[in-house]
Amino acid sequence: MILKTLKTQNFRNLVENPPEFHEGINVLFGDNAAGKTNTLEAIYLFATGKSFRTRNEKDFIRHGEDFARVEIGYENSLLCRQMSVTYMANGKTALKGMQIEGTGVDRVSEFLGNFRAVLFTPDHLELVKGAPEERRRLIDMALCQIQPRFVKSLNEYAKVLAQRNNYLKSIKFSGKAADLDYIDVLNALLSKAGAVVTRQRGLYSEKLSSLSGEMYTRLTGGSESLYAKYISRAASDLSDEDEIAKSLYNMYKRDTSHDIELGKTSHGPHHDELMIYVAKKGEGEKFIEDAKDIPEESLSEYAARSFGSQGQQRSAVLAIKLSEGEIVKEKCGEYPVFLLDDLFSELDDKRRQKLSEMFLDKQCIITCCDRAALPKGADMFVINVNDGKYF
Repeated sequence: MILKTLKTQNFRNLVENPPEFHEGINVLFGDNAAGKTNTLEAIYLFATGKSFRTRNEKDFIRHGEDFARVEIGYENSLLCRQMSVTYMANGKTALKGMQIEGTGVDRVSEFLGNFRAVLFTPDHLELVKGAPEERRRLIDMALCQIQPRFVKSLNEYAKVLAQRNNYLKSIKFSGKAADLDYIDVLNALLSKAGAVVTRQRGLYSEKLSSLSGEMYTRLTGGSESLYAKYISRAASDLSDEDEIAKSLYNMYKRDTSHDIELGKTSHGPHHDELMIYVAKKGEGEKFIEDAKDIPEESLSEYAARSFGSQGQQRSAVLAIKLSEGEIVKEKCGEYPVFLLDDLFSELDDKRRQKLSEMFLDKQCIITCCDRAALPKGADMFVINVNDGKYF
């Protein structure tokens, strides 16, 4: 998949359109606040339908304007395509309109999966030591681009979960008797959607662990490997969707009294964990075995202890991002576009060179503030960015 063009109107501080992107490594070079990250953000909207920087889409619209529009042109193995998205100011928020080949698209699930991209930003370093929701989001964003059914199930799970939580909260504060039959209906719906989410996350995590371990070793050349393990309270076997659904239903039913008292749903895929850790090669399963005695709320902290340095964390995240691309290639037949914000900072020359070699057969758009950080001798197309303009 090759991104060819990006066109924007009133989007953030971008006032011009960049030149046509090359198939290999493209570098957006400029000072901070020049518009480099805004450019990546505009492109990434087409991969996930949302920003990696804000939840309020009105933030896209330049101050003093009432709309923003972004359009991309790209090529995949089959044809050339055009997609666009428009944001119209609506009070404190914005109304979004999505188009593919000029035709309006109502469902996000129809919009996603056409243009695919993998994103790296310095904020992703929190993946290994941050909150579990960051790691769940990592898997969900990746799956939304390659599994259309996952998008529908994830949205359904979120919808029913909100219904269940709202009802539990109302019962807790009203003092009324709970309608257990109604809760049971919600339990069944939540279990069905949750089983799809849990199984797909589990299968993706297994593949991610295998590939990222190889990538981590290539990046570091060390004796340690990187592992990823999806931990679900509902089931240990994540291959059987029907069994996961039964397990989830039994868990929700068992927890009903406790959840009514709590006023929310205490367990489920929305509390699952993706453990990311490093261990000596061949000792990954031992690490998980030892984790069985660790309280659920302490698993993240336990895994994070395996990272002894910032360099390990950065290498781990980069290995995961490279692996995301390999999974897309395996599932969809072609690499996604890699969007890499401030990729080369805080890396030594050897690791920069290694990374540039690993991206040679992929299209990358990289931001950079320091020319000295660019690998020497690498074939790169440099686009200078200043105050939202490209030259």
